[in-house]
Amino acid sequence: MAPLIYVINLDRDAERLASIRANLGGLGLSFERLPAVIGKEVPGWEKLVDLPAYAWRNRMDTPRAGEVGCYLSHLKAMETFLLTEAPWCVILEDDVEVLPACADVLRSLAEKNDWDLVKLFNFHSGMPVKKRELVGGHHLVVHLTRTTSSAAYVVNRRAAETLLKSMRPISEQVDHALDRPWETGLRTRGIRPMPIVLAPVAGTSSSIGYQDKKSQPRTLGKTMKLFLSRAKKEICRFGYGLWDAVR
Repeated sequence: MAPLIYVINLDRDAERLASIRANLGGLGLSFERLPAVIGKEVPGWEKLVDLPAYAWRNRMDTPRAGEVGCYLSHLKAMETFLLTEAPWCVILEDDVEVLPACADVLRSLAEKNDWDLVKLFNFHSGMPVKKRELVGGHHLVVHLTRTTSSAAYVVNRRAAETLLKSMRPISEQVDHALDRPWETGLRTRGIRPMPIVLAPVAGTSSSIGYQDKKSQPRTLGKTMKLFLSRAKKEICRFGYGLWDAVR
């Protein structure tokens, strides 16, 4: 059974769409394009943000409209997925390159019900702990420390339903909001080695509009709050990860 793949892409980003279409087509994989949300065109998008929580968890006190658009695009992908009867789906941003091994990895991944969300690409090592051997020398892993990126991941129905609740209102960037397993109870995993990388087009700016607000200066108080917030998060992540790795 071919995997259900969604690609998030802005109407204006034709080069990125052409890149991933050629990539997936060359691997014999079909996909559904989901038009990305432009945050600044969402009426009252500021009301979708929990401002006190956002200020506590992030460098800036308020998100940029482009960040909100990216966040809402991922929620849209999960909502679209739940309208189908598929047990799981792949959600991709348009600046990735799917490697030839990925299709086999996905088939191997689907052989067992031992995950809810699986990152197919991420930044940072995450201190991975092996959970299960997959095809071709790949492994399903649990991360004990932080990983970032929402560029490519797999979700099952339980994960999508849970995240659509836990990710509202917006309190941090989308890749961080996806990765709070100690709060959601989701079996969050990664793959090593990763079957997806960033494509050359990732070096070009997306028109989603991330650069629509200048960075805000940080006071000592803001710096300390951010440090304490992240320290708490990493302690929770490490403790939950250890438990998850051995259960």
